[in-house]
Amino acid sequence: MSTPFIQYTLLFECHADYFECHEVLEEAWQDGGRSNLGYAVLIQYAVAHYHARRGNTSGAKKSIMALRQKLSLAVTDLETVGIDVGAFARDLERWPLPEVLPLDDTTRQRIERLKPTFEPTTLTFDELVHKHMYRDRTPVVTERLQALEARKKARR
Repeated sequence: MSTPFIQYTLLFECHADYFECHEVLEEAWQDGGRSNLGYAVLIQYAVAHYHARRGNTSGAKKSIMALRQKLSLAVTDLETVGIDVGAFARDLERWPLPEVLPLDDTTRQRIERLKPTFEPTTLTFDELVHKHMYRDRTPVVTERLQALEARKKARR
Protein backbone atom coordinates (compact mmCIF):
# COMPACT_ATOMS: atom_id res chain seq x y z
CA MET A 1 0.00 0.00 0.00
CA SER A 2 1.32 3.44 -0.82
CA THR A 3 1.49 6.39 1.49
CA PRO A 4 -0.71 9.43 0.85
CA PHE A 5 2.39 11.25 -0.38
CA ILE A 6 3.19 8.52 -2.92
CA GLN A 7 -0.41 8.62 -4.14
CA TYR A 8 -0.23 12.44 -4.30
CA THR A 9 2.98 12.27 -6.32
CA LEU A 10 1.63 9.73 -8.79
CA LEU A 11 -1.59 11.72 -9.26
CA PHE A 12 0.48 14.89 -9.67
CA GLU A 13 2.96 13.54 -12.20
CA CYS A 14 0.96 10.86 -14.05
CA HIS A 15 -2.48 12.48 -14.23
CA ALA A 16 -1.89 16.14 -13.41
CA ASP A 17 -4.97 15.68 -11.23
CA TYR A 18 -4.17 18.51 -8.86
CA PHE A 19 -7.64 18.56 -7.37
CA GLU A 20 -7.34 14.91 -6.34
CA CYS A 21 -3.82 15.56 -5.03
CA HIS A 22 -5.36 18.12 -2.71
CA GLU A 23 -8.07 15.69 -1.62
CA VAL A 24 -5.63 12.85 -0.87
CA LEU A 25 -3.34 14.94 1.32
CA GLU A 26 -6.17 16.92 2.90
CA GLU A 27 -7.65 13.70 4.24
CA ALA A 28 -4.27 12.50 5.54
CA TRP A 29 -3.53 15.93 7.02
CA GLN A 30 -6.90 16.02 8.82
CA ASP A 31 -6.48 12.42 10.05
CA GLY A 32 -3.08 13.39 11.47
CA GLY A 33 -4.53 16.26 13.48
CA ARG A 34 -3.17 18.83 11.02
CA SER A 35 0.28 18.34 12.46
CA ASN A 36 2.16 17.59 9.22
CA LEU A 37 3.06 21.01 7.84
CA GLY A 38 4.67 19.34 4.84
CA TYR A 39 1.25 18.08 3.82
CA ALA A 40 -0.20 21.58 4.29
CA VAL A 41 2.48 23.01 1.97
CA LEU A 42 1.93 20.31 -0.64
CA ILE A 43 -1.84 20.80 -0.50
CA GLN A 44 -1.30 24.49 -1.31
CA TYR A 45 1.13 23.54 -4.07
CA ALA A 46 -1.53 21.37 -5.71
CA VAL A 47 -4.07 24.19 -5.30
CA ALA A 48 -1.64 26.59 -7.00
CA HIS A 49 -1.30 24.21 -9.95
CA TYR A 50 -5.07 23.77 -10.14
CA HIS A 51 -5.60 27.55 -10.22
CA ALA A 52 -2.82 28.07 -12.76
CA ARG A 53 -4.25 25.49 -15.16
CA ARG A 54 -7.67 27.15 -14.89
CA GLY A 55 -6.13 30.51 -15.82
CA ASN A 56 -6.45 31.93 -12.31
CA THR A 57 -2.89 33.26 -12.08
CA SER A 58 -3.77 35.50 -9.14
CA GLY A 59 -5.16 32.56 -7.13
CA ALA A 60 -2.14 30.44 -8.02
CA LYS A 61 0.33 33.10 -6.92
CA LYS A 62 -1.59 33.70 -3.67
CA SER A 63 -1.35 29.98 -2.92
CA ILE A 64 2.40 30.07 -3.59
CA MET A 65 2.81 33.09 -1.29
CA ALA A 66 0.89 31.33 1.48
CA LEU A 67 2.93 28.15 1.22
CA ARG A 68 6.20 30.10 1.17
CA GLN A 69 5.28 31.42 4.61
CA LYS A 70 5.00 27.84 5.90
CA LEU A 71 7.99 26.43 4.06
CA SER A 72 10.65 27.02 6.71
CA LEU A 73 8.40 25.39 9.33
CA ALA A 74 7.74 22.38 7.08
CA VAL A 75 11.30 21.45 6.09
CA THR A 76 11.52 18.33 8.28
CA ASP A 77 8.10 17.03 7.22
CA LEU A 78 8.88 17.66 3.55
CA GLU A 79 12.28 15.98 3.75
CA THR A 80 10.75 13.01 5.58
CA VAL A 81 8.40 12.25 2.65
CA GLY A 82 11.15 12.74 0.07
CA ILE A 83 10.98 16.35 -1.13
CA ASP A 84 14.24 18.09 -2.01
CA VAL A 85 13.41 21.29 -0.12
CA GLY A 86 16.13 23.44 -1.75
CA ALA A 87 14.89 22.51 -5.23
CA PHE A 88 11.29 23.00 -4.09
CA ALA A 89 12.06 26.53 -2.86
CA ARG A 90 13.70 27.32 -6.23
CA ASP A 91 10.71 25.86 -8.10
CA LEU A 92 8.42 28.28 -6.27
CA GLU A 93 10.21 31.12 -8.07
CA ARG A 94 9.48 29.65 -11.52
CA TRP A 95 6.50 30.49 -13.69
CA PRO A 96 4.85 28.51 -15.00
CA LEU A 97 5.15 26.09 -12.13
CA PRO A 98 7.04 22.84 -12.83
CA GLU A 99 4.91 19.79 -13.58
CA VAL A 100 7.13 17.37 -11.65
CA LEU A 101 7.91 17.40 -7.96
CA PRO A 102 11.47 18.00 -6.74
CA LEU A 103 12.13 14.65 -5.09
CA ASP A 104 15.27 13.32 -3.47
CA ASP A 105 17.02 10.57 -5.46
CA THR A 106 15.62 7.64 -3.48
CA THR A 107 12.04 8.87 -3.70
CA ARG A 108 12.43 9.71 -7.41
CA GLN A 109 13.59 6.16 -8.11
CA ARG A 110 10.62 4.73 -6.20
CA ILE A 111 8.16 6.95 -8.08
CA GLU A 112 9.65 6.07 -11.45
CA ARG A 113 9.29 2.34 -10.63
CA LEU A 114 5.64 2.89 -9.66
CA LYS A 115 4.59 5.07 -12.61
CA PRO A 116 4.11 2.19 -15.10
CA THR A 117 1.81 0.42 -12.60
CA PHE A 118 -0.35 3.49 -11.93
CA GLU A 119 -3.74 3.31 -13.62
CA PRO A 120 -4.26 5.86 -16.40
CA THR A 121 -6.87 8.50 -15.76
CA THR A 122 -10.29 8.12 -17.32
CA LEU A 123 -11.02 11.83 -17.01
CA THR A 124 -11.08 14.18 -19.95
CA PHE A 125 -8.95 17.30 -19.88
CA ASP A 126 -12.08 19.40 -19.26
CA GLU A 127 -13.00 17.21 -16.29
CA LEU A 128 -9.50 17.64 -14.83
CA VAL A 129 -9.51 21.40 -15.37
CA HIS A 130 -12.93 21.90 -13.79
CA LYS A 131 -12.99 18.96 -11.40
CA HIS A 132 -14.37 20.98 -8.51
CA MET A 133 -17.53 21.53 -10.57
CA TYR A 134 -18.11 17.79 -11.06
CA ARG A 135 -17.71 16.54 -7.51
CA ASP A 136 -20.57 15.45 -5.31
CA ARG A 137 -20.81 18.04 -2.55
CA THR A 138 -23.68 16.28 -0.75
CA PRO A 139 -21.59 15.04 2.23
CA VAL A 140 -20.03 18.48 2.76
CA VAL A 141 -23.37 20.27 2.53
CA THR A 142 -24.99 17.73 4.86
CA GLU A 143 -22.20 18.12 7.41
CA ARG A 144 -22.47 21.92 7.31
CA LEU A 145 -26.26 21.81 7.75
CA GLN A 146 -25.89 19.43 10.71
CA ALA A 147 -23.32 21.74 12.33
CA LEU A 148 -25.61 24.73 11.79
CA GLU A 149 -28.53 22.85 13.33
CA ALA A 150 -26.38 21.85 16.32
CA ARG A 151 -25.37 25.49 16.87
CA LYS A 152 -29.01 26.56 16.73
CA LYS A 153 -29.95 23.92 19.31
CA ALA A 154 -27.07 24.98 21.57
CA ARG A 155 -28.34 28.59 21.55
CA ARG A 156 -31.86 27.60 22.64
